[in-house]
Amino acid sequence: MDQTTSLASPNDDFTPKVRVTVKAVTLGLAAIGALIGIIGGTPTHMWESMPIALAILGMAVGGWLLDEWRPQVAAWFVSLSLIFVVLILRIRLDAPGGIVLLVLPAALSMVMLGNRAGIAMTAANSIIAILLWQRGTIQPMEMSLSVAAMWSISLIYWATFRSIHELVNWSWTHYRKAQDALNEVRASRGQLHQTLDDLAHANRQLALMNRRLAAAQMAAEEARKAKAAFVANVSHEFRTPLNMIIGLSDLLIETPHVYGSLLPPLLLEDLEIVQRNSQHLLSMVNDVLDLSQIEADRLALHRDRVDLADLVEKSVDVVHPLLVKKQVTMQIDLPPDLPEVYCDGTRVRQVLVNLLSNAARHTEGGSVRVEVSHDDYAVTVCVRDTGPGIPPEEAAHIFEPFYRGTFGARRNDSGSGLGLSISQQFIQMHKGQMWLKSSVGVGSAFFFSLPLQPLAHIQSGAERWLLEEWRWHERTQPSAATNEPATPRILICDANPDLQAAFARFDDKIIYDRVESLAEAVEEMGRLPAQSLIINAASPRLLLEIMNRAQQIWPDLPVIGCCLAPKLGHALAAGALGQLLKPITHADLNAIVDQIDPLPRTVLVVDDDADARRLFSRMLTADHPDLRVVTASTGGEAIEKMYTHAPDLVLLDIMLPDMDGWQVLAAKVENETLRPIPTFLLSAQDPNSEPLATAIIAVGMGEKIPFHKLMRCAEILPLLLQQSRE
Repeated sequence: MDQTTSLASPNDDFTPKVRVTVKAVTLGLAAIGALIGIIGGTPTHMWESMPIALAILGMAVGGWLLDEWRPQVAAWFVSLSLIFVVLILRIRLDAPGGIVLLVLPAALSMVMLGNRAGIAMTAANSIIAILLWQRGTIQPMEMSLSVAAMWSISLIYWATFRSIHELVNWSWTHYRKAQDALNEVRASRGQLHQTLDDLAHANRQLALMNRRLAAAQMAAEEARKAKAAFVANVSHEFRTPLNMIIGLSDLLIETPHVYGSLLPPLLLEDLEIVQRNSQHLLSMVNDVLDLSQIEADRLALHRDRVDLADLVEKSVDVVHPLLVKKQVTMQIDLPPDLPEVYCDGTRVRQVLVNLLSNAARHTEGGSVRVEVSHDDYAVTVCVRDTGPGIPPEEAAHIFEPFYRGTFGARRNDSGSGLGLSISQQFIQMHKGQMWLKSSVGVGSAFFFSLPLQPLAHIQSGAERWLLEEWRWHERTQPSAATNEPATPRILICDANPDLQAAFARFDDKIIYDRVESLAEAVEEMGRLPAQSLIINAASPRLLLEIMNRAQQIWPDLPVIGCCLAPKLGHALAAGALGQLLKPITHADLNAIVDQIDPLPRTVLVVDDDADARRLFSRMLTADHPDLRVVTASTGGEAIEKMYTHAPDLVLLDIMLPDMDGWQVLAAKVENETLRPIPTFLLSAQDPNSEPLATAIIAVGMGEKIPFHKLMRCAEILPLLLQQSRE
């Protein structure tokens, strides 16, 4: 029997049905008709069976044709035809027990027409069987078997169909859920694809932005380099003419006798004006250089214990002539118990002089007052004046670089606009603050604060050491011991002081002491232990040798090694005794001449500027009339005159037209005859502007370093080295 399950669309109500096709039943009818015709084909029974066979075949053909037109009508026709066939077989052909075959139309009606039609057909067949029994056509047993078989088949079909119905309903419900889940997955997949597309687009945008940022970073780096080159060039271009102006004015004012006669007083006054303005221009150049070094984080602070009261008095002495000239009174308010401040005295003095100079310039006939106060944490300095004051809109920008106010006397201010900005940054480098309070028509007050060394905090009470029988004795005189906490100490083994100064600048919470050799380090460690030892050597090989000896002496002491060249290391390594920064004064040259032993008789001045050669010649002969000065304008001429004149001292400019000063030094060092001649370099570029840097960092201890500490170093050191590139 061919069973099919019809399924509806997911949106329709689903009713499971088991069906047998009408055509299959008609084929069965045709087979029954053919079988009856064959069985009854003998001449005796042909006239009785043949009509029956033809009738059954006609029913089969009719059912087949009706199925093409109306399948439901064909099903009813076939079911009724089967009843007719069963009755013919039992009554007409007298087939014993044939009435039991009524089970077939009942069962097929259930399959073809459904449960209700099947039950109705079973009831009708039962009635037919009972009627035939009442008429005596069939026996009671045959009737009972027929009725029992029909209802048993119906009940079995109903029970089976119910289980199948529940199973199919369960399957259909889960199919619907799976279909809904599939639709959701498809929708989510579409959203996921859209999200992936968006992420890919964002990734492309991010990659493009990264390329643009990389290009912008390269442009910024190039701009920074261009700015540094510009500052260096400006420094060189400004210092060269300033060297001439300041040098000649100093020479005219201090040693006028070199010109053969005394200069008129009015001319000396004019020369003093020229000298003063030249010094002012030089201070502006130095301000620009200081600002560039601060921005590049290259300016070093040299901290020490400073008497702030003495610093204030010396700063007031600097501006005292300007105060007297403008008839401005000066007042100083210093507390008697002012503590020492750990700071760079030169930079703090520069801040004080700048604030006092500004107050003096902007005050006409009033007063300037310096007030100093302190507490347990900081000392505060206030420079107050009775000038015109600063409007709020200008006070908001007063600490910006190159900003110059336009109110009152500030319009005629000849400053560079960098003094307050640099002063504020100096104070911030000391971890302090600078601020302003001003009222128009009343005056201005500039404040800055510097932190004091914090007091040690007691971690636990001292009563744990006291006994009940001890008696307290009050002190009769104050203690001379300091309240400062114990500060860590690191010993630096270096022949040059630059490394110690740099460490002291960046970290004021550790004491950095310096020795020049490992033998001195042993002596210093015996006097006062240190937490670690830093060794600076000229070469990696020498560094490893010194570190190995140090680890043998102190097995449990961390030793850090580096190869940092001194700031004047290039000049010293090239064969020079030192380097002078332009503008070079009369006193600078005298100090160099007096440094040479024996006193030189011939000096070679090498400079491409004729005015500079003339100036240096006059400076040298002003105090040493017997000194012979030979000049050269190029590197080749300088080497030639070293051979011909055998000078006792060479003053060599770095910037020369044919070959620079470094090449001249290299040629001089290679020659055994010229090598001993003392040489000083002259340059307009400050060697201190270059930052300290090392290509090697070595860390070691005499004891073996455990693996977990090695892992920690491997984790931290790459991060530190990568950050050093930023």
